[in-house]
Amino acid sequence: MANDYEQSRSNMEKLDALCSASDHERNEDTTRIQMIDALLLECLGWSRENLITEESYQGKYADYILTIHRPVAILEAKREGDYFTLPIGITNNNIYSLKTLCKDNKNLKDALEQVSGYCQKRGVEVGIVCNGWQLVIFVANRIDGVPPLEGNAIVFASTQVMLNNFQLLWNVLSKPGLESRYVINTLVGNQVQSLPAKLSSTINNYPGVKNRNPFQMDMQIISDLVLEDVIREKEVESRFLKACYCKSGPLSQFAMVSKEILTTRYKYIFEKEEQAGYVEPVVTKNGISKDLSDIVANSLSRRPVLLLGDVGVGKTSFINNLIKVEAKAVFDNALTFKINLGAQAVLTTLIEKVVIDEVATQLKEDYNINIDENLFVREVYKDELASFKNGIYKPLYDIGSPDIIMKEIEFLAGKVMDRPQHVRKSLEQATKIKKKQAIIFLDNCDQRGDDAQQQAFLISQELAEHWPVTVFVTLRPETFHRSVKVGALSGYHPKAFSIAPPRLDEVINRRLNFAQLITRGEIPLSSLKINTTFSKLDTLIQILKDSFARNPRLFEFIDNISAGNIRQAIDVVKSFFGSGHVNTEKILHIFSTDGDYDIPFHEFLRAVIFGDNIYYDPSRSLITNVFDIHYNDTKEYFLGSIVLGMLQSSMNSGRGDGYLESEKIYAQLQGYGYTVPQIDFLIGYYVSRKLIESTSRNSVGRMSASQVVIRITTIGAYHFTTLIKLFTYVDAMIVDIPFISQRYRAQIGDAKHIAQRLDRAELFVEYMDGLWEPIKHLNTYFDWSRVSYDLRRDIDIARRKFNRSIKS
Repeated sequence: MANDYEQSRSNMEKLDALCSASDHERNEDTTRIQMIDALLLECLGWSRENLITEESYQGKYADYILTIHRPVAILEAKREGDYFTLPIGITNNNIYSLKTLCKDNKNLKDALEQVSGYCQKRGVEVGIVCNGWQLVIFVANRIDGVPPLEGNAIVFASTQVMLNNFQLLWNVLSKPGLESRYVINTLVGNQVQSLPAKLSSTINNYPGVKNRNPFQMDMQIISDLVLEDVIREKEVESRFLKACYCKSGPLSQFAMVSKEILTTRYKYIFEKEEQAGYVEPVVTKNGISKDLSDIVANSLSRRPVLLLGDVGVGKTSFINNLIKVEAKAVFDNALTFKINLGAQAVLTTLIEKVVIDEVATQLKEDYNINIDENLFVREVYKDELASFKNGIYKPLYDIGSPDIIMKEIEFLAGKVMDRPQHVRKSLEQATKIKKKQAIIFLDNCDQRGDDAQQQAFLISQELAEHWPVTVFVTLRPETFHRSVKVGALSGYHPKAFSIAPPRLDEVINRRLNFAQLITRGEIPLSSLKINTTFSKLDTLIQILKDSFARNPRLFEFIDNISAGNIRQAIDVVKSFFGSGHVNTEKILHIFSTDGDYDIPFHEFLRAVIFGDNIYYDPSRSLITNVFDIHYNDTKEYFLGSIVLGMLQSSMNSGRGDGYLESEKIYAQLQGYGYTVPQIDFLIGYYVSRKLIESTSRNSVGRMSASQVVIRITTIGAYHFTTLIKLFTYVDAMIVDIPFISQRYRAQIGDAKHIAQRLDRAELFVEYMDGLWEPIKHLNTYFDWSRVSYDLRRDIDIARRKFNRSIKS
């Protein structure tokens, strides 16, 4: 970069000399060829592929579009005679008021207005006017409420000024300078105009805690027990696995993203030809992969075995089922160590210490081998101790000196204090004593960061190569693929198996059936006594099972919001039992009198949206508010839906795997008038909320925009196709939406009663209808008018149900 800068400065000297000899009467084409092209290409480091010239947009032409994977500035080239004159005596570090510059300078004002219009229609922030030897650079598309021509500009009144202030010129207009947003940071800084306060800010004790009555609290505690905690009960573990473990299979009919799309999740991270020989499914149609069975059955493997899968897909369940069911005979004849790096390593980054300590602890607790016991230590170091006795201390043995015992203890203590080597040699001794192979599982490492996962792999490689063990380690697929390219795995050839999620509807049904075996006393737990609360929970479980069978919307919701995460799916089910937003006593009463009860979808949805809170809280809810805005721009209310609609359209097109290049996304959205900061913020937020997923096509580490591809997830698809059309969703989101219009802000307040909430939702739709009107002509892959129609209809249905309930 230093050489580029120096060469560019040298070229600027030549351009200044050329300009000084000019008669300043070149026409626009000549100005462009001789002056502006030279300025951009030779003096500011731009290349031809980064410049788009005479691009037509909505019937108008912009002279230069400067792009860095997406448009970052628009330059309007004026003929050299259209120069401007700076007022005498004004010198303020090249920064001037645009009002001052435009006063009595119509040509310049027209050019500034022209380029500002181009920028606003394309969502480009920086505008430039240049006649070859003079430059005006300003923020032409602002989102802080300040009109562009009322701000300041960075001005270079001549090529001599450019040369004298070349560092500033480079910072302002070079490719790295525009990429760093120097112009915006200098002229505007943080241009986020403060938004009106959200309704949530006016509510006392927001988001509040939804009180539960004693019965609801009992339901929550017991549902946690029978749906989750029972997994950890050793007395029922084998029976639980046989009854509830679901092998990877086809996706359920409820998933809004096809199986073919999901199976290509990592295509752009890891090319197919590279996957060959590395990754295979852990479960095939014939059961556990033969390769994996051979590794387990044939004892030691000198390389770690990787189990790849996203968080929550069931890697731990697979391991437990492998040990207790699928390969029970093998593991009954093995020393098996399960080390939970998710729970046991949270207080330390020293994963090696956790592994060493856990092997020692489990040898003692599970196999009655205390590696620090005197007789065991002496047996482990029997050969070393024999050499010690024949060493320099042999004369003390010969004379029977009482000091020799202390020398022996010091010698053995040194061995024991070297914990890694001591545990390794102890494990060797244990396998001889027990006549069993040793197998170590490093589980839940995927719950930690990339560095910890790579550290775990290096430790597993060391264990597999130098210890008498077969090692399994769980990793996230993206970590594996990145690490194979440039990380810890790049120098190895590990054997890897992928674990795909099972059908969530099957998992939930099996888990509910098993829970009923407990609530009915068919599976006794020594620590519990069955009581009437268990009986009521059993009834609620049956009601939920029947409702699942009759109302596919319930499973559709869980399936898509969980996105293959089994843990999250079970948490969604648990959130219904004991929720303060669900009148479980009313449900049981109706069931006892009518013999039946169908759980309404809106009732289930409310329990998940609000969780333990009275009001919707985006930081605690699985559900995302797609109508929230970050900048003071009414178009932004629709930005989230437009992005999801664009990605949904790509998914539905049937071409490829649903991924869309971010370069295309930005170009399209900027064409709708959205700025790069708006798009950046939304995409980053949606990735964090798992509405979309982003990955790199060819690179690892820091990714350039052209290499990033983005795809909608089942969570995002469900928000776009279903949630935004529902009264229950909008009713919850309203407290988290800043209303820019003062008139509507004054009318929309806190609402406790259903009639008030219905009126408030209608006001929200009316507000959005008015904001959509100016941009409805754009082909945005999203039509608020259709959403508005469906939402009004759902509000009307809710109002009719409410009115009927009053009359009855």
